Amino acid sequence: MVAPLPPPPAKNSAWAQLRRELKKPRAPNKRIAYPPMRNFVLDLMAEGRRKNIINLVFAADISATLARLSAAAEPVSITSVVSKALLLALDENPHMHAYRYGNTELVMFEDIDLSFTVERELDGALLPLAWISRAANRKTAQQLHQELQAAKVAPLGEAGMMSALEKRFFQLPQFIRRLVWRYIRNDPYVFKQLAGTVAVTSMGMFTSGSAVVFPITPMTLTLSIGAIENRVVAIDGEMVERAFIHLNLGADHDIIDGAPLMRFADVLKKKRQLPRDTEDRGQNQRNGLRRPRHRRA
Repeated sequence: MVAPLPPPPAKNSAWAQLRRELKKPRAPNKRIAYPPMRNFVLDLMAEGRRKNIINLVFAADISATLARLSAAAEPVSITSVVSKALLLALDENPHMHAYRYGNTELVMFEDIDLSFTVERELDGALLPLAWISRAANRKTAQQLHQELQAAKVAPLGEAGMMSALEKRFFQLPQFIRRLVWRYIRNDPYVFKQLAGTVAVTSMGMFTSGSAVVFPITPMTLTLSIGAIENRVVAIDGEMVERAFIHLNLGADHDIIDGAPLMRFADVLKKKRQLPRDTEDRGQNQRNGLRRPRHRRA
């Protein structure tokens, strides 16, 4: 005897409700192509997630620096000046940009290859690309500024930033790129050549107030430069307005602990004054209640 068929599900059952939801027309939308060169960003984030990154957020008073910039004979961006301060601090603390070599050694390079994030249009899409300043600790703030300005207009897909080789690499299948990245991350000498040793990203020019990013980074140390905020503080018993820049240090906890990172941030804040190589030979102006004009990048 054939068993009777089960009764159809009730109209208000969960399955019926699910079928009705799936049959509804899709919301109005427009589809665009996903930029294939965003594989560069995806790969960096994948490598960054392998790191145990800790972040330290702080602010530094740069009022005197802004005043000196406004009186400088040559234009210099805040990004370049803060980067130079970072390089001076790193020269005194080389362990802050060390990389693991196997399980028993650390490599500390004499030269600091500084990787700047520069937004460029590539194949019709705006992407954050990397510009590496070689031996940046041997350069002045003006030289860093000139390199950054050149990186914003340098041709892509040739021999410089995002070279033809790099474009071809990021078009390869993901499993092949992963194998290459495994080789790169295990050899700090190769990593330095391809990615640099320390990274700087500056996005404070796009906003104001209290704002700074926490990047996903594959570097041992990354400095994020945030927005500039005016604060009223007490100095010598008087309330004055000062300019503070928001900063974040992202560090690989496998190499750098919290206390050394705090001490390094203190050294960096002491280096915030404009280095002598960027000062105007004339009389420096002292910052008062008025915020001077300045360049961000």
